[in-house]
Amino acid sequence: MTLSIHNSKFSALFIRGVVFPVILLGASLEVAAQVQSDEGTTATSSRNQAAYWITQLSHEHYLRRERASQKIKELGPAVIPELVTAMNEGDLEVIERAIAVISDFAITLEPADDGDAWVTLQAMAEKSVGRRALAAKAAMEEVAESRTKQAVDFLVAAGLFVGDGYFSVAASQSTYAFVEVGDQWNGDLKVLRWLEWVGDIGHVRISGKAIQGSVLRNVVRMPDLTAIAIVDAAAPVDDEVFSSLGEMERIDSLDIRYVNVTEQQGEIISRLPLRKSLTLMGTNIPSGAVDRIKDRLSGLEIQFRRGGFLGVSCDPIDRACIVSQVFPDTAAFDAGLMREDVIVGAGEDKISNFSTLQKTINKYQAGDEIEVSFLRGGKLLKAKVKLRRLEEN
Repeated sequence: MTLSIHNSKFSALFIRGVVFPVILLGASLEVAAQVQSDEGTTATSSRNQAAYWITQLSHEHYLRRERASQKIKELGPAVIPELVTAMNEGDLEVIERAIAVISDFAITLEPADDGDAWVTLQAMAEKSVGRRALAAKAAMEEVAESRTKQAVDFLVAAGLFVGDGYFSVAASQSTYAFVEVGDQWNGDLKVLRWLEWVGDIGHVRISGKAIQGSVLRNVVRMPDLTAIAIVDAAAPVDDEVFSSLGEMERIDSLDIRYVNVTEQQGEIISRLPLRKSLTLMGTNIPSGAVDRIKDRLSGLEIQFRRGGFLGVSCDPIDRACIVSQVFPDTAAFDAGLMREDVIVGAGEDKISNFSTLQKTINKYQAGDEIEVSFLRGGKLLKAKVKLRRLEEN
């Protein structure tokens, strides 16, 4: 006798009883395989892991997409090229999550170690269209804000000065906000990449051991840089120190003080995009090189000084050389010159205004001793002054 279950209630129950365990078994195997992949117990390479998790960025389940984003972040910035490829082929969800991952690399890693995350966002913002371009631009704003906040802290921790103080432009000192990379710098070149994120500061001084081409290559990245001082080199400097400045579109003022400048370096300087002033103080540059600089940069204010510094400031439009400021720790300060003194003589020259005083002092080196004549309260006084180097604090 044959038992028929066709069209019976029992047949339905029988089918359910057979099929349900099969479905559950298949689901269990899928979950087990998925867990095995999640926990990294397979022998797949990082590249294969990246490829797998990128496919999960558009998974139908939100938690799966979140886990994929986190896993990709853990793989590090090496996955950026694959993310870019995925964005070119993926949907809106993939684009937004991929850009969020790249943005996270740019925010959490130092600029020198971000795997070109920032550069990738820039390229997408400039060259992409639609949602990709908009998302990249928004990410760039977030990254820029974060890096700007971090930059000063990292630079100061590495021994750079960032703040207000005396800064000389064309050998005239005033107070500016500036950055100095000097002997207190710890020598870490990577940290100098943060200079690119220091905005609203237009002045920078590079001094001592920091006068290196590798340092200048980072300095010129400062977005608002207009004035540069290169001072106090104990040893000859390489040509790259000056050629690096050629990467700038415009330099308003360049002061080079107590740095030996060769004829070849003078040629490099003559081709820089200088707009307002060039000061060469105590550089021992050959006079022929100075003449070529003047010929090539006609119209530029060029001061060629042997290196002596008096330490007073006068109003250049006055018809007399009336001292408006005596800088501390200078030759003038040591000699007792005061505000409102009227300088009428220096060395063998008569002084009629601030310009003639500067021209006279320019002829002397640091360490030379000259006599300065001045009027105080209508009385003629004289003082022996030993010129010093221009020093800034």
